[in-house]
Amino acid sequence: MDDTTSARADWLSRRADTYCIHGPGEVNGADLVRIARTLAAEPWRFTQTAPAAPDDPAGVVVDKGRRRVRVEVATAVQGCVFMIRAMGGAGRCGLGDVAPLCCRMFPADPRSTMPEPDATGEPSRAGLTAEELAELRRVWAGDRARWHETVRRWNQRNGRSDDDPLTAEDFQRYLLEAEFARQAGTAWPEEVGG
Repeated sequence: MDDTTSARADWLSRRADTYCIHGPGEVNGADLVRIARTLAAEPWRFTQTAPAAPDDPAGVVVDKGRRRVRVEVATAVQGCVFMIRAMGGAGRCGLGDVAPLCCRMFPADPRSTMPEPDATGEPSRAGLTAEELAELRRVWAGDRARWHETVRRWNQRNGRSDDDPLTAEDFQRYLLEAEFARQAGTAWPEEVGG
């Protein structure tokens, strides 16, 4: 095993032991849809909800507006449901390159503008150069803005007491439509005439 491969393996183990055990951080709609498409599974098969603060831009209104929840990648006893433990105890992400962007940037904070890799452009412990990290952050910021807009549009249209009680699963169906529309360059689902 060369030094690069060994460093990458060390980084993957460190990420699993310090990050994956708590579950992914700032996951957004693009992450959930990418995972769902790759696994050919509905996102509600691998997500869970957690209470959201009233001012949380990722807080999804459900149950006729009685609750606000965050949609997150599910966690189990060992941490993220996608974390795989080898017989020797080392952890690895089972998603690989499909992992949420916040996971792929570890140990960098996606919200930070500080370059964690060596300022010379040399790869960091994660194997990311400063330019690669900057690009991941740029994509993450755009995906996060779209995620917040998707949640805002959902909350604006739903959650009234006269609505049918909608669930987090209903929101994720809307998310799939909204992300497909985004990738196709078409209007938001509710803007399509019919």
